[in-house]
Amino acid sequence: MKEAEDIDMSEAKKVIKQILFIYLTTTGVFLGFFFNIWYEKLYEELINSKIISLKEKHRNIVISISNARFTPIKESAENIAKISNLHFMIFDKSKIYFSNLEVNITKTTKIKNIQIYDNYVILKSNMSLNDYFISSFKNQENQENKKSGLYVLIQGDYVYEELLLMRVKVLFSAFFAFLLLALISYFLVKISLKPLENKIKVLNRFIKDSTHEINTPLSVILMSVEQLKKKDILADNKQFSRITLAAKTLSNLYSDLVFFNFSHTISQDKEKINIKDLVIERLEYFKPFIKQKDIKVQTNLENSFIIANKYRISKMIDNLLSNAIKYNKKEGFINVILKENFFSVEDEGCGIEEKNLKDIFQEYTRFNKDQGGFGIGLSLVNQICKEYNIKISCTSKINQGSKFALKW
Repeated sequence: MKEAEDIDMSEAKKVIKQILFIYLTTTGVFLGFFFNIWYEKLYEELINSKIISLKEKHRNIVISISNARFTPIKESAENIAKISNLHFMIFDKSKIYFSNLEVNITKTTKIKNIQIYDNYVILKSNMSLNDYFISSFKNQENQENKKSGLYVLIQGDYVYEELLLMRVKVLFSAFFAFLLLALISYFLVKISLKPLENKIKVLNRFIKDSTHEINTPLSVILMSVEQLKKKDILADNKQFSRITLAAKTLSNLYSDLVFFNFSHTISQDKEKINIKDLVIERLEYFKPFIKQKDIKVQTNLENSFIIANKYRISKMIDNLLSNAIKYNKKEGFINVILKENFFSVEDEGCGIEEKNLKDIFQEYTRFNKDQGGFGIGLSLVNQICKEYNIKISCTSKINQGSKFALKW
């Protein structure tokens, strides 16, 4: 019982994980967007705090070169660099006239007016003062730059540590916010699913208790039927036949419920099983059901062996045969084939829609409401197949029938 409850709890945990994954993925996207905006704002504030001094340096450079306009630009720039210890570059679209930058800038066209480049604050601006544009200077080479204009690019403070601190701050805040939301959402999901978990536990307990209660009266009925058969009393009576069918139907249902809820109590012993003998035995067991619907059974059985638990393999065969009978039409057929490492059951029943084939092995799944059952038979078959590495497949067509094939 505890094992079954553990399985139910694992399913609940799986649902919680799926809900949390969807919620946290969505939340993560919004948090990423929000913290990216915050990072951009901090980045802009860092640049603005450094740019005032760079603009002043830019003004001094422009004034100095303007005052020395009869001196070549390179010579004027070298003098300014020696006196002021500034790092800057003077260039136009075609040529660099001077540069003592510590950063390696090869493509000046890609440099923005204000940015952080290689962990240095960079200011790029026109070589102008009071809306007056300085372009041509002493030599002929400079005259060619008259149309394009000159630019000055100034290297500011090294802000690696400030950038690192800013990134750590944003990342830590984002992680903390995400973790906090994850914890809150986890507890909210747990609280919201608690009533559902309680209902599932009550339902499971009811099924298990009911299964236990069915055992005694069912055993009495089956024992009485067998004794009447042995004494050949009422053997040919139709009412007795109906009682026999009802008892066997109830026995199969009880057997499925026991396997589903108390599989840990069933023996796990393995043995070498001749599946041919087991199939013949189970077909004999279902004979009353087959006779009731006038179903023709065609068999092609060869010897085939498997090392497994006999009860589990019997339960797997029972569910396949039971479904083939239950969902078959009146006077239909069942084709049972057994070859080496292969077993198949084909019927001429109502069939399954193609879109539903992928879900037929799920617990409590039923696509035909005309027949009874809990929808656990094929789930048990699939469970046993997985246990013994048996590959199971199903092909089906509406109103033509279904075929289940097993390979191992």
